[in-house]
Amino acid sequence: MRHTIRFKYTMILIGVVASVIVASWIVINLCLEPYYMQSKQRTLIQSHNQLESQLFSDGTVTDETKMYLRRIKENYNIEIFLWDSSQNVLYSSSNADALKNGNDPLSYILGRQQTVQLLKSTDEYQINKTYDSNLEAYYMEMFSTYTGGSFSIMRVPLQSIEETVNLVNRFHIYIALGVAFIGIVAAWFLTKNMTAPILRLSSLADRMARLDFTAKYEGGDDNEIGILGQNMNHMSEQLEKTILELKTANLELKRDIEQKTKIDEMRQEFLSNVSHELKTPIALVQGYAEGLKEGISDDPESMEWYCDVIIDEAAKMNNMVKKLLTLNQIEAGREQISMEHFDLISMIEGVLNSYRILIEQKEAQVELHSPESLYIWADEYMAEEVIRNYVGNALNHLDGERKISITVERRDTKARIYVKNTGKPIPEEDIGRIWDKFYKVDKARTREYGGSGIGLSIVRAVMESHNCGYGVENQEDGVAFFCEFDCG
Repeated sequence: MRHTIRFKYTMILIGVVASVIVASWIVINLCLEPYYMQSKQRTLIQSHNQLESQLFSDGTVTDETKMYLRRIKENYNIEIFLWDSSQNVLYSSSNADALKNGNDPLSYILGRQQTVQLLKSTDEYQINKTYDSNLEAYYMEMFSTYTGGSFSIMRVPLQSIEETVNLVNRFHIYIALGVAFIGIVAAWFLTKNMTAPILRLSSLADRMARLDFTAKYEGGDDNEIGILGQNMNHMSEQLEKTILELKTANLELKRDIEQKTKIDEMRQEFLSNVSHELKTPIALVQGYAEGLKEGISDDPESMEWYCDVIIDEAAKMNNMVKKLLTLNQIEAGREQISMEHFDLISMIEGVLNSYRILIEQKEAQVELHSPESLYIWADEYMAEEVIRNYVGNALNHLDGERKISITVERRDTKARIYVKNTGKPIPEEDIGRIWDKFYKVDKARTREYGGSGIGLSIVRAVMESHNCGYGVENQEDGVAFFCEFDCG
């Protein structure tokens, strides 16, 4: 609290008010009496000059002069005694019986008064501060001489100035207390109004430090604080914009790093899978070729079997390389999609005809449930690759009743194809991974029919390049793969 701006401003304002009160008390006590004395001197001198102009050269006092002298008495509380050159009383503003009885005026003055201080003296008058022992009071007294020999005494009591100073001091105490109270209250509210915008700016800066840029300074002041608030609003907007750009750049960089990491992992995985997939057929080809070269068997039938194995393994490697090239071209976007409008049913029947021999060898029962024709929009070659991989996959995993059911349905603007085969379901933990390259649920069985684990990866790449849906479902008696194409 002691270190807050509000507390410091309040103390400063209280100090200023206290300083003004003390300074005014000092000025009153030191300057009021001298100022009063100077003012009375000027009044006496002015009265002397006016009386000089009122008197005739023979010292005669007219009614007009007496009227003037009474006004001086009433207005300035000045006692006036006027004598002629023969010391006869011409005018007295108070009881002057002692003078009327023929007493010497100088004796009268000296008998009652004692000069305390000479204030001013000229050829025409002398001003003294005197003490009247009878009245026990101080006076400012002027002894003046005029043309024609007349002279006067003018005096004004000084008791009033002392009373005035004492009264002013007492009144000043009450005023000071009131002003001090009002000053403290005013200082408190004034500093509150002064520091409130600063506190709002402090809160705004704190929220900005916590990256909360929704806070804005809403003060409408046109002073320096208002300008600072507007600048902070502008700074907040710029910081928000800059941080947003940095976050965007950071996300892009993070995605690039993740993509690079993913590519590196895919490259390593690809090399590992390719080397693994090629290791067995190459070893077989090498082994049988070395056997033929070394003449392990002279039996023509055995030699032919060796050659058949070599040819079969070479065909498998060739097929895998072709699929890898196809998949790579589709994923890299180098395989241009040529959209065509063709009959899906005719294309499916053509795929089944190409698999006719294999279907007979597998003793499979194939059923096609579809309309007579259904035209779709797709790349015909890629769409055929999808159907071919689905049918081939179904034949390779056929079991149980050994049935394959191909169903084609139209759903609004989409044509959905189901390829279902009876057999074992896919384990739930493997369903999300069967679309990955080289992933095999049953590696022994895949090796048995010469699968490479690339077919379903080609399906995913084709369907995603067409922005169409695809997937797999475990059913009660088998597995059903599906895909969709636009037919609107």
